Amino acid sequence: ITIPKNNCWTNLMGTKTLLNGVNAVLRRVNILTGDTGELDSLTSSPRQVFIDTAIQVWNEATIQLYSSTSGALPTSITEATITLVNGDRDYALASDLVRIYWPLQDETNGREIEQYPGGYMQMVNDQEIPTNYTGIPYYGVIRPTDGLLYLDAIPQAAEAGLVYKYRYDKSLVLDTATDTFPFSDQVFQAMVPAVTELWRRSRNRMVDNATLEAAMGTASRMLSENKMRPSWFSDWQVRSNPSDPYSRY
Repeated sequence: ITIPKNNCWTNLMGTKTLLNGVNAVLRRVNILTGDTGELDSLTSSPRQVFIDTAIQVWNEATIQLYSSTSGALPTSITEATITLVNGDRDYALASDLVRIYWPLQDETNGREIEQYPGGYMQMVNDQEIPTNYTGIPYYGVIRPTDGLLYLDAIPQAAEAGLVYKYRYDKSLVLDTATDTFPFSDQVFQAMVPAVTELWRRSRNRMVDNATLEAAMGTASRMLSENKMRPSWFSDWQVRSNPSDPYSRY
């Protein structure tokens, strides 16, 4: 994904994975040496505690990096489904959901569940006797008290089993070996010394603050060159047909 800047194209995303990052940090702290070679997975019994620490600090450093630039932490769009249950009006959504795209779609029968006009309190006020509303749901809201999807109608036996797909932005968590860092390879290289110092602080309570600050500063400046929108959305519930999250100049 690229954006034009100063009459040229600059890569926003790189190729480095979480496994690359863990290997880079563990090699710098001498957990991995020339004799042992590099890890080919994030599981290694004799080194697991060191690997887990590296994963943790890479995630912390990534969040800190974007916070320092006032940039929007990237998310990715994924899909999930709900299946209607007889008598069940509210449904749990994906645990990593950040923002949902409306409408939900029953791709088998061509039906949709739109966002209720006016939101949750409007639905509550419109339905003085909620149990009177049964059958196929056409609207829904995110209930603010618990984050569940709350439908405008209570499905009955005839509606049980209907499947609705929804798309959503998932939170960025790097936890698998193939997860790619949300910045260029150049920013990755600048981040390695900083993450190494965070690893040392976590494991040994020792840190070279000058190295940490210099590395984070370099990475922050490099990331800022690929300026991103400070915010992609005004709310965590948005309509479908999302636009490209990266600014195009």
